[in-house]
Amino acid sequence: MPSPARNGIGRLDRILAPYRLLDRRVFLLAAARTVNTLGFSIVMPFMVVYLVGQRGATGATYGGIYLVAGVCAALSQGLAGELADRLGRRRVMVTALCLRSVNLLALGWAISTGVSMHALGALIVVNGVLRALFEPAASAAVADLTPPEHRIAAFGLQRIAINVAWAMGPAIGGFVAGENYAYLFLFAAPLTLGAALVAGRVRDSVRPTLPLTTAPRLTPRALVRLLRAHPAFATYLGLVFFGAVLAHHFWTLSIYAKVELGLIESQVGLLFTVNGLLVVLLQVPAVALIDTRGPRFALLAGPALYALAYVAVGFATGFGSLAIAVAILTTGEVIFSPALSDMAAHLGDPRRLGRAFGMFGVMQQLGLAMSPLVGGLLFDEWRGQHVAMWSGLAAGMAVVGVGYALFVRRFGVGNARSVTTIAAPELD
Repeated sequence: MPSPARNGIGRLDRILAPYRLLDRRVFLLAAARTVNTLGFSIVMPFMVVYLVGQRGATGATYGGIYLVAGVCAALSQGLAGELADRLGRRRVMVTALCLRSVNLLALGWAISTGVSMHALGALIVVNGVLRALFEPAASAAVADLTPPEHRIAAFGLQRIAINVAWAMGPAIGGFVAGENYAYLFLFAAPLTLGAALVAGRVRDSVRPTLPLTTAPRLTPRALVRLLRAHPAFATYLGLVFFGAVLAHHFWTLSIYAKVELGLIESQVGLLFTVNGLLVVLLQVPAVALIDTRGPRFALLAGPALYALAYVAVGFATGFGSLAIAVAILTTGEVIFSPALSDMAAHLGDPRRLGRAFGMFGVMQQLGLAMSPLVGGLLFDEWRGQHVAMWSGLAAGMAVVGVGYALFVRRFGVGNARSVTTIAAPELD
């Protein structure tokens, strides 16, 4: 009879088996994401705190800045997806990261010299655009390098890499921000340049499908025709948008924790550390769970856990109870996020994965653009009514969960791996 220890080792081997089969370039992409996200996570959670705490911005002001940044970033994701198909994944990734390192230095200079809110807002917008340029190319590269049966594991690995950085960055940033917010950018800029060096080692596995000189014909009219021809992908994109509006409220949580619950910057940073560490610990078991239960389970369980987490935030009274809410939210994140990326690759045209992830990125980024504004308006309106504020967000996530339930029932996705393409050849 096998011993319990041997059984445990056997289960661990089965869980880790998909990762052993991944191309080494998927691990390099994960490393690039770690370094890039470390730079981002050191500075960005504290930009809202800086804008409100030291520059006197209202929730509507910072929400408006991030709305503009998000809309511009969404448009750039669509452009990045097309460029990744035409120029290659590596060239787009490296260019975006190099330019972003320059932008981070400019943000540090702007904070240290006290430039106007308009100039600071413009630099935040540029930062969002450059960050968005990286994502479709990197995601398409992961999908290129990975067979469909291992893509959830590959995207799960990217989530682990990102959250290794989130486990460290905000904690570092929280302590540095207590001295001088401008110092944060002295850490972030060289890290972003380091990510460009790592991404430069990831050679493309497929040749660009179209030359740069070929004008893209994905006009608004062609896009509408394309989505009408592929209702599964169109419905999915709509759900991605509404889910992003409601599922990404760490910016709102940061200022809520600081202003309403009285947490100091280092404690706010530790909340992000809790999130990052739990993703690192839970992502591999979550991928195994998704492999066992199917992507359908992930698309339903994720929104439910987000809703529960928001209710818990509303009842939180300090760091400990808020950390518990973040832990619940993180559990939803590790189940939900890899399945979303996998679904983009599954529903997308394998000849145009840059375009597929660009369209996915456009809708997700538009939702992210709306998220700070929605959170800021709720913060301004229900500032002293904690339970009402966060229960409203919880109700919204519950509606998103119902939408995904209808989606998987209507189109039969999330279980069997049927092939649905999104791009008609005549559009190119």
